Parts: sequence; structure tokens; C-alpha cells
Amino acid sequence: MNKIALSGLLLMAAAGAWLVAAPFAERYQAAGAPWTGAALMDVAVGAIVAAVALAGFFAALAGHVRELYARAARSPGAGPDQAQ
Repeated sequence: MNKIALSGLLLMAAAGAWLVAAPFAERYQAAGAPWTGAALMDVAVGAIVAAVALAGFFAALAGHVRELYARAARSPGAGPDQAQ
């Protein structure tokens, strides 16, 4: 598993989370006011970026788990009925 790629995906997820939170953290979207175009765009793009990054991260993680299971199945004496 490539740790640099996974770190990049997590960084993308953090950037997406910041885009979602930025209108409220930077207070350019007032509480209770109708959504501005900039705030709506930030939240929408941030949600998409975060969702894609997290999906990529979990897909890579699932692929690694699959490789681990395949490697364990190929190793001698890997069956559950084998006493150690």
C-alpha cells in the first residue's frame, strides 16, 4: 500500500472538510440568512471532494485487505483447522 497516495487522499478529504466548514468559520455565511452563491458553491464542492477522497481511501484500504487475505490463503498451513 502506497502511504504517500493514502496521505494525499486524506489531505484531499481534509481540504473538502475545510471547504464545507469555511463559510461558517470565516463568517461569510451569516447564521439564519439565505445561502449566498459563494457559500453554496464552497459547501457543494467541498462535499464532493471529501466524498471522492474518502471513497478512494476506503477503496485502497479494501484492496490492501484483499491482498492480505489472498497472501494468507497462499501461505502453507493457513487453514482455520490447522493447529499451531
